[in-house]
Amino acid sequence: MKGGMGSYRLIRWLAPVTGALAMVVATRQARAVVDVEHQTSEDSCAEADTYFPEDETPEATRARLRCRSETFARQLEESRQRREAEAENQRERNLQTWMKKQEIPVRVMRRNAIDLYGSGGLTSYGVAGGWVLLPVLEAELWIGRRNVSQWISTGYFQDSRTCAGARFKWLMRSQGNLTPFVSAGGADCWANVSYEPYNSGLPTRDGTSAPVTGGLGTAAAHVATASGGVAWMEKSGIRASLEYVYTYAFYSQTTLDDMARTQDASMRAAWGQRLESDRGGLRLQVGYAF
Repeated sequence: MKGGMGSYRLIRWLAPVTGALAMVVATRQARAVVDVEHQTSEDSCAEADTYFPEDETPEATRARLRCRSETFARQLEESRQRREAEAENQRERNLQTWMKKQEIPVRVMRRNAIDLYGSGGLTSYGVAGGWVLLPVLEAELWIGRRNVSQWISTGYFQDSRTCAGARFKWLMRSQGNLTPFVSAGGADCWANVSYEPYNSGLPTRDGTSAPVTGGLGTAAAHVATASGGVAWMEKSGIRASLEYVYTYAFYSQTTLDDMARTQDASMRAAWGQRLESDRGGLRLQVGYAF
C-alpha cells in the first residue's frame, strides 16, 4: 500500500515538470521555425505579408512598421517626381506661349538640322546638314547625285555624277517660322561619262571642227550656286523649303580612260553642254531640326 502511494506521489510531482519541459522545447522549436520563415528581406512589405494578421509578436510589428515607412517614402518620391514633371511641362508651355507671342522662330532653339532633298538641275536627290549661325543666317553642307543618259546636239552622252557643296542662306525674316530666303555658295562635281559623238566634230572657237573621238572617261567641274525660295519650320522641329536653284559651271574638264589620260576636247564640250542644260531647277527639301 505504501509502495503504491509513493508511486502516485512521484507521478504527481513529475507531471508538472514534464509539461514545463515540453512547453520550453515547443517554444524553442516555434521560435526556430519563425526565425527560418521570417528572415529579414529587402522588401519590408513582402516580409510583413508572411505574418498572420493576428500575429502581434515584436518581429511582426517591426516588419509592418518598416512596410508602412517604405510605402510612405515611395509615395513621397512618386509625388515629387510627378510635381517636377508637371512643372517641366508647364515651363515648356509657358516658353511656347511666349515664343508664339513674340514670334520668335523655332530655329533659334533648334539650330542643327538634317535634310533630304529632291531636285531638278545639277543633282536629282541628296542629303544636307544645316547649322543656324544667327537667326537670319544658316550654313549648309550638301551632297547629291544624278544619272543622265540622253541625246544632246552633238551625240549621245551619259554621265553619273556626284556633287558636293556648301552655301549660306540669308533668312529674310527674323521673326516667325515662315520666311523667304536667298542663298549663295559653291560646289565640286565629278562623274563617270560616256560619249558617242555624231560624224561631225564640235566647232571650236576658231571655226574649225575638233577631232571626234568620244568613248569612256571621267569629268569634273567647279560650280557656283545661287537660289531663292521659302522655308518653314514647325515647333516639333520638322521643317521644309522650296526653292529655285541656279548653277553656273565656271570650270570643267574631261579625261579619257586611256593609258595617257588624254583630255578630250569633244567630250569636254559635251560635258559643258550637259552642265549648261542642268543649270536651273526646283529643289524641295524636308528634314528635322534639333
